[in-house]
Amino acid sequence: MTEFEQWRAKRERTDAQAAAAASDVSATVTDLGPGFWMVSVAGATRGFIVQIEVRGETRYDARLRHMNPGQGTRIGEYWELEKAVTAILAEPPRFVGRDPFRELTNYATRDEMRERTERKRLQRRAGRFLG
Repeated sequence: MTEFEQWRAKRERTDAQAAAAASDVSATVTDLGPGFWMVSVAGATRGFIVQIEVRGETRYDARLRHMNPGQGTRIGEYWELEKAVTAILAEPPRFVGRDPFRELTNYATRDEMRERTERKRLQRRAGRFLG
């Protein structure tokens, strides 16, 4: 058996495992390339799984989504793809109800700027008359 045939057989096995995990209604597992999967729930990306080789053994590194696309919150290393998917699904989502645009920039609406200005004005005048 050649290396390509071994790779293809391993790839078919992992694709079958990913398809079994994707059969769960709550999760969608998308194959993004060789040894790289994206786990999403209801259209929102929850995390990524990377296939790694450690001392000749295949393992799956599960990471939650992070604001920085090149980074992720590492959950753990698993021997099976299904366990990595269930670990990502078991973690509570980190970005519920938060707007990433507001967190990455100092954008504020006009009303928020008015409130800030008024708050600062009141703070400046707060300690004037202490007698």
